[in-house]
Amino acid sequence: MSNTSRADAAVSPAAPSRRAALGLAAAGGIALTAAGRAAEAFAAPPSRPLAPVLPAVVGDLASGLDLTSTPAWHLARRACPAPTKAIADDIAKRGRTAWIDTQLAWKQIDDAKADGLVRKYLSYATMTGSQVNKASGGEPWRAGKALSISRTIRQVFTRRHLYESMVDTMADHLYVSADGKASDLVAWFDWAVLRKYALGKYSSMLTAAIRHPAMLVYLDNQLNSADNPNENLGRELLELHTVGIGHYTEDDVRASALMLTGHGYDWRTRTYAYHPREHHVGALTIMGFSHPNATTDDGPAALKAYLGYLARHRGTAEHIARRLAVRYVSDSPSDELVAMLADVYQASDTSLAAVLRALLLSEEFAASVGAKWKRPQETMATMIRLRRPSTIKTKKNETQRKNLWSITGTVQWLLYLENHQPRMWPVVDGYPDQAGDWLGTQALLSGWYSANARTNWGKDAQWPSSYSSWASALGLKKGVTAVDAARRITTDLTGYTWSPEHVDVVVARLKGDGTGATLSSAQLRDNLGAALDFVFCSPYFRLR
Repeated sequence: MSNTSRADAAVSPAAPSRRAALGLAAAGGIALTAAGRAAEAFAAPPSRPLAPVLPAVVGDLASGLDLTSTPAWHLARRACPAPTKAIADDIAKRGRTAWIDTQLAWKQIDDAKADGLVRKYLSYATMTGSQVNKASGGEPWRAGKALSISRTIRQVFTRRHLYESMVDTMADHLYVSADGKASDLVAWFDWAVLRKYALGKYSSMLTAAIRHPAMLVYLDNQLNSADNPNENLGRELLELHTVGIGHYTEDDVRASALMLTGHGYDWRTRTYAYHPREHHVGALTIMGFSHPNATTDDGPAALKAYLGYLARHRGTAEHIARRLAVRYVSDSPSDELVAMLADVYQASDTSLAAVLRALLLSEEFAASVGAKWKRPQETMATMIRLRRPSTIKTKKNETQRKNLWSITGTVQWLLYLENHQPRMWPVVDGYPDQAGDWLGTQALLSGWYSANARTNWGKDAQWPSSYSSWASALGLKKGVTAVDAARRITTDLTGYTWSPEHVDVVVARLKGDGTGATLSSAQLRDNLGAALDFVFCSPYFRLR
């Protein structure tokens, strides 16, 4: 059984698409696709709006490619931080519905390796603000960096694929930067809020997030008082976290800020603190919600009721539904899909797991092959995982107290070049997840640079593998025909059946100067890197 996505019949053949540009650069002049939609939507550098209205419409990502893939591979690409053939095979064996249900029951999946590596090398990412301040010798900012690095380790080694994917998705929704004024608290926020509720109820996640010190400090609510209101958190709570633009007025924003007064931070204990004297007293009406808020003691109860109202509002249901649809289906999901998912959200009392299950089993998801573009963290984690590392191994000075960035070798530097270090987006809306933001010239060039680094720079000592080479990791041995090897690596690494002309490019790279049908040990040693570089730069690999 296969899903097939073809180019839009209305595309103009007059100008090469981004896919053509990608093929030309990656193949050294051999284009992957001859023609397609002009990439006008991608001509400008990526914008960084403080509060984008999701989604922005972009062109057809599969223009010029006849994409044939199995349903199992399609699910693996969308649901996993680092999809591989082994995962796709497991999906096919279990059946898609059974696999989804197993992944949604994430607590029953043993993830000891990923958890153990994070605890061993990046324990700051598992601590509260007070604990990390003590453990780091007064350098608690290191917790944010530790969290960022830990995300790559989890993406590579996890068995809880759907769970880790949702942790990243909701981290962009309830965003707190790992590199800023809440850097000492963001790791705590990750495990106490995002990881705890990633597949739970959004109402619980929202309440935990808004009362967490990381969010309060990141959006300045510790400065929000009755006599000097600060609207940062009150506004983003409405605009980014819940109902979205179009459901509230500026008066609602001010009232939202007043509702949040007094909810702050104790710098001595590094914990949440409610300061009654700083809380605004008096009846508040925000959209359809009202509360007498008669005394300073009413602050916590009033906020709890307000957050419960927002979490269950139809606008929030549609906002969450659209975010998940943009992440897992397409940059432009249908209004019908969003409405259906919003219905599920409300009927299940804000269950994220219920919404995600309905999404992944929807007809629109099944028909969306080729409709999403991977972000750099996904391509990086996948390339690392394909090399089959067994653990993390550091040198003496590569510790969270001394040289954090070196714990994963060159990976953090490469992700920095690709503008996608985990939790390092510079503004409050989280990393974008639409193709236009990742198809600019700089983004493409840095992605190709990373592909070359992962395939041709030699061993990465921090990611040891029992497989001595790419050839052994991929099960390629001397005597295999170049055609068979090319077909195997193209299909096994991307999940797509490549067209003959595109397979021929890989064959040519594997052969190099050789003319025989089979590959020698020298050809595998010297030429496989160039072939893999081409595969990892191709749109087949970079389509989610």
